[in-house]
Amino acid sequence: MKQKANITGKLIKVATVVALTLGSFLVNANTIAGTGNETEKTIKEHVKFPNIILPLKKQEKVTVLFTTSENGKVNFVFAKTNNKEIKSEIEKQFLQLTLTKLKANVAYSIVLNFKTI
Repeated sequence: MKQKANITGKLIKVATVVALTLGSFLVNANTIAGTGNETEKTIKEHVKFPNIILPLKKQEKVTVLFTTSENGKVNFVFAKTNNKEIKSEIEKQFLQLTLTKLKANVAYSIVLNFKTI
C-alpha cells in the first residue's frame, strides 16, 4: 500500500512538470510572429537616455517590468536598479509608451544593459 502511494505521488509530480513545460511552450507558440520585434523597435526608438546616466559603473543591468492597458498604453512600470536617477528616467519614459501589439494586463519584462565606453 505504501509503495502504491509513493508511485502515485511520483506520477503526479512528473505529470505536473510535464504540464507546466508544455504549457510554457504553448504560450510561446501562441504569440504572433513579429510582435516582439515591433515592440522592441518601438522601445528602442522612444526610450532615450540623456547625460544623466554618465556617472554609471562600467556596466549595469536594469530589469524593467511593465504592463499595458486594453488600448496598449503602458500603465505600470518598475525598474529594478539602485540608481535612483536611472530608475526615475526609465519609468517616466516607459509610462509614455503605447505598445498596441502586447496583450493587456500581462506582466512583461525587459533587461536594459548599460555600458560606459
